[in-house]
Amino acid sequence: MELAYVQKAIELTANRRNACPQFPVYDLLLKQLDYVKAVFDGSETDKSRLHQLSIGAIASKEFEENDPELARALKDAYYVAIQSARGLKIQLPD
Repeated sequence: MELAYVQKAIELTANRRNACPQFPVYDLLLKQLDYVKAVFDGSETDKSRLHQLSIGAIASKEFEENDPELARALKDAYYVAIQSARGLKIQLPD
């Protein structure tokens, strides 16, 4: 289920990047989201980089006001990723 939050964030970010490819933040986000997806689908076993994600901060700083849909999707993906990083039982966003 947590993979659905990550996949939604990937899809929205990819759509935004395709519309504005000159904005490099989208590529950074997609790289981090692809890593999170790989952790959740089991193809990546090294979870150490989950502690270094900047998805949540970027969502708040870059998209909160102008693109709340993307900001929400990124924050949800970050929320489930950071719980996994901390070894917590994942509680899904509302």
